[in-house]
Amino acid sequence: MSYRSSSSHSVEAILDERGLVSDGLVFVSGLTAADAESGIPPQAAVSGEFPYYGADIQKQTTYVLEKLSRVLSTRGCRLEDVVKTQVFLTDCRLFDAFDQIWKKFFPVPPPRTTVGVGSGAMAVPGTLVAVDAIAALPDVVGIRQIDSPRIPKPLANYTPCVAAGDWLFLAGQLPTEFGDTGLSPGAAVNPRFPHHVSSLIAQARFTIGVCQILLEDAGSDWDHTVRVHVFLKNMSEAPLFEALWNDKFDGNPPPYLIIGVDELLTGGAEIEIDVIAVRAGVPKHAATTADRSPDQVGISTAGLAATTFAVARVDVDDAGYRPFAVERALRAAFDSAGAQVGANARPVKVHAFLPRPADVFGLGRALPEGVAETAAISTSPSVDASSISLEVVYRTGV
Repeated sequence: MSYRSSSSHSVEAILDERGLVSDGLVFVSGLTAADAESGIPPQAAVSGEFPYYGADIQKQTTYVLEKLSRVLSTRGCRLEDVVKTQVFLTDCRLFDAFDQIWKKFFPVPPPRTTVGVGSGAMAVPGTLVAVDAIAALPDVVGIRQIDSPRIPKPLANYTPCVAAGDWLFLAGQLPTEFGDTGLSPGAAVNPRFPHHVSSLIAQARFTIGVCQILLEDAGSDWDHTVRVHVFLKNMSEAPLFEALWNDKFDGNPPPYLIIGVDELLTGGAEIEIDVIAVRAGVPKHAATTADRSPDQVGISTAGLAATTFAVARVDVDDAGYRPFAVERALRAAFDSAGAQVGANARPVKVHAFLPRPADVFGLGRALPEGVAETAAISTSPSVDASSISLEVVYRTGV
């Protein structure tokens, strides 16, 4: 498959509301309270004439979830069929007001990962929240909630794990037991030996352990993990986490991305881990290349049946004009991923975690021909990152 720059409307198409189906899963575009025609419409903002009635975050959250409901209805499913969500807030202090609206739309909450990305991080100025979601067609795959008696009940409105057929979707896990101290004692550095381990390593080991418990209780394990998102508060410590991750998995870890955040919902937390897996015993397919030459991008892939997740860290050469550098780097990533998954695969979902809001322009130019018009596209911030984290979900056999 060959790729070329898409037409000039590709950037605007990123705002389109879409849901693409693969193996009974519905992959939805990243949604904000912005529309291509009007930016943030009046119904998603507090009225200037009545400034004390409501809050912008609640107006925007309502608008976004109504959008999500409309997209799902076009594919024959409803909000109760959502099996996975990621929420990006400009400020974690908005969380409580946001969550009040979330509970109204989701009486039975799906797994959720919620992170703060900081003011000014969104690609569309003025947006306070972005939601990324995966749903399942209930007539195609069975949906069931999975609880683990071995982990504490979360304080917020989400389910720790949902199974959709053979797929398993975990909520983002933090280094906490939801007790009075916030951080779990098991994730803390021993104050008697403060220099013997970093706080990130202590928190990462604890959080990986929580994810492992959830995977075990859901009938899976790390070998059947399809992709992992690691949200770090301090991106300068990403090499430290990568060393731990590679040591744990003997140099061949599950496909993962490291994404920078401004804040997490537990005080003192430095890491949150988000996992998608399949049941143990299911023939997951996987392939990995470590090629990071100038013309190629290292791509890790894994999936089930006709659905494959491909993830890549995309380095951008800042020596030249950045929008074109972003375009070249992402186009190389799409080429590498397309070559690895095969000519009969088509992207149904693209999720780019961008270090700079303006990088959305280069992404739009880099989208493979036809993808801007047909795939579900999400963009999210990656705070203080030096590279773009890219995830592409492919449907094979097309």
